[in-house]
Amino acid sequence: MLLLKKELNNYKLVDWLIVLVVFLGTSLRLFHYIADRSLWLDEDYLVSSLLRFDYKQLIGKPLDYQQKAPIGFLLVIKFFLKFLGNSQYSLRILPLLTGVLSIFVFIPVAKFFLKKWGLFISIAIICLSPAFIYHSVEIKQYSTELLCSILAFYVILRFKNLENISDSIILSFSGAILLWFSYSSVFILGGIGIGLSLYYMITKQWRLLFKSFIPFFTWLISFITLFFLFINKTPDAEWVVTWFRFYDNFMPLPPKSLSDLKWFFTSFYRMLDYPLGLLWNFASDGGDGHLLNIIVKMPWIPLTLILGGIYCCFKSSKEYFFLLITPLLLVFLASGLEYYPLTERFWLFIAPIFIIFVGICIDNINYGKKSKLLKITLVVLLLISPCIQSFKSVEDESTFYVHKKSYQKEIFNMVNSEYKDGDAVYVYWNELSGYNVFEKLNKYKFYAIKGRDFRGISKNLADYNVNLTQDFNKFKKKKRVWVIFNNRYLSNVGDPINIPKWYYNNKSVPAENLRSQLSKTGKIIKSVETLDISVYLFKIE
Repeated sequence: MLLLKKELNNYKLVDWLIVLVVFLGTSLRLFHYIADRSLWLDEDYLVSSLLRFDYKQLIGKPLDYQQKAPIGFLLVIKFFLKFLGNSQYSLRILPLLTGVLSIFVFIPVAKFFLKKWGLFISIAIICLSPAFIYHSVEIKQYSTELLCSILAFYVILRFKNLENISDSIILSFSGAILLWFSYSSVFILGGIGIGLSLYYMITKQWRLLFKSFIPFFTWLISFITLFFLFINKTPDAEWVVTWFRFYDNFMPLPPKSLSDLKWFFTSFYRMLDYPLGLLWNFASDGGDGHLLNIIVKMPWIPLTLILGGIYCCFKSSKEYFFLLITPLLLVFLASGLEYYPLTERFWLFIAPIFIIFVGICIDNINYGKKSKLLKITLVVLLLISPCIQSFKSVEDESTFYVHKKSYQKEIFNMVNSEYKDGDAVYVYWNELSGYNVFEKLNKYKFYAIKGRDFRGISKNLADYNVNLTQDFNKFKKKKRVWVIFNNRYLSNVGDPINIPKWYYNNKSVPAENLRSQLSKTGKIIKSVETLDISVYLFKIE
């Protein structure tokens, strides 16, 4: 007991702070897992296949809605569904586990590069920044990709000297396996392989260079196998490229105009917010277009620290510099070649590198007696926004990334509880992905009439409304009908962007138009409108 008390007394302030943020980060992830927020549209698309397909189909068939996800990730999620039953909790166990493990694996990785306040700030960002928390309870692969990136750095830092045959085996097979759980790991592993090879050539460490070819070649074989068996078989990949190109999610290569140059500022500015969570969003009205708002959000602090960290890393350790910078360059090259978009969640797996550069810069601040005070001040300034955003999400879960917030579960549950014999439930085509998923998760007492998408066979809105009557005729003999539709997402996967124009240029579609058309057959006696899902109860006359 005395020995334990002595050990606890030897803990320094930074050590206790690290323990605190790890506890808070883990607790925040558990809170949002238990809160069991509704799946949103992007999750629906992936969950559809997970609920419909067995193991063999997940391996051999294209996923619904042109989704892509690592095969290892899919099979583990399917295992939890089989073992624990169909529920949102079962779907989110793997993201939760990988989200929590990311914290604990990142600690030894950060210790390779950082000390004291740099170590604390890097761990605190991983623990408290809202994007890292959010994706730990989202049924998508991004949390798993984050863990795999951190694991890739861990195994390479732990075994890169290849002192014996076991090191070579561990390094070879761990990297090869990671690729099956995270396709984006190819950028980390490929960047590490290229970066270390360049460093070994520059420093003339030929023996280590040649020994490294064994794990590097093993990783390459694993990725080639994945590519031809799974990655290359996703249909309509051109539509996905067109979509991200339309929204400027690919890096201009090379930049040919001022607009192209603006992409770099805009993308890195947004990256500081999502996923790093370091912009002071609480300090402005939320508009990014005004220079004052941009200044008030304090992007210059994390941006300066990242650039300073890159410089300090280059000056202090060429090996670590090549190890960290080459994966970043590989990601940018892939984006420039339109193989990988850079926006929001797609930054997540590479974010630990930026965080480590922040920590390196903090550690290298040296202004005499004032250095400690300056470091603490910067740490506090950096953590203000992550703390406010994350703890606000506990106080009011609806504020947690509002653009991803969905009320599908609440709306379907409400309809189910108020449904009466003789009622009809009509789900408009743009909410069918949600209904098809939640119906399998909850076994509702109603069976919905599934709306057809008539846009492709309609010349204009009037023609579209004539075609809609084909759906309406299915419930015209009912006394009441519940109409459920999505008022946020008006397109379908694979749609040409903003086509047909008559549909997207008309702001009354679908909400006002549906109300207008249905009012011809009945009277609204109840309506509930949320951020994304709305429901009307019509009494048929």
